Amino acid sequence: MAMLDVSDITVRFGGIVALDGLSFGIEEGQICGLIGPNGAGKTTLFNVVSRIYDPTEGSVHFGGDNLTALGAHEISQRGVYRTFQNLALWPGMTVLENVMVGGHANTTSGFVRSMFRAGNKPEEDMLREKAYAALYELDLHQHAFHPAAGLPFGTLKRIELARALIGDPKLLMLDEPASGLTHSEVDELAAVIKALRDKYNLTVLLVEHHMRMVMAISEKIVVLNFGKKIADGDPDVVRNDPNVIAAYLGGEAA
Repeated sequence: MAMLDVSDITVRFGGIVALDGLSFGIEEGQICGLIGPNGAGKTTLFNVVSRIYDPTEGSVHFGGDNLTALGAHEISQRGVYRTFQNLALWPGMTVLENVMVGGHANTTSGFVRSMFRAGNKPEEDMLREKAYAALYELDLHQHAFHPAAGLPFGTLKRIELARALIGDPKLLMLDEPASGLTHSEVDELAAVIKALRDKYNLTVLLVEHHMRMVMAISEKIVVLNFGKKIADGDPDVVRNDPNVIAAYLGGEAA
């Protein structure tokens, strides 16, 4: 069985079908790019896997667990972490505190008690050290004690990645991590994602519009259009698929 197994997922919002019988699998340690035009259903799938949305039909299994049978608060305990297309950082908190949030789900105190300084101090100290180590690994340690507000967009994107990393993820879902970055920052981020995958044996599901980045680091690519899968395979196969060409260029498939 694949490490992540998406099986016949359908999501309907009233009369709108956001996902239509979507199925694919990702092997352990694989980087899988999930691509498609705007509105294809990519973020909807992320929201299903992370339990923000309930699917109308179908199931998602990860490492043998049926994620669709779990509550949203239980997902991180299974090693499933994500970043967001729009930054979900607290501007008034320091960078270090923002990163620590990513590990609170796996502490006895939880986020709310820790926020009010009511957490377990040894546990908090250990989490703080772990957060600083993640910032150091991503070359962000110089910002650790500064507020997140006012930092460059590319830096904020990497902070969000550090926050996901300290939860000890097994599956890391990245929702447009290169959005708003310069060409050099995109190339640097691609190298970071590959290095983290190799170091921590992560399974990565990547939604991204920078096709050069997707093709460079993905071992597998799944292409959506209007909620349906139109292609599934390695980058060389997908880039030459007539259905993919038609979806992106607006022509008709051969």
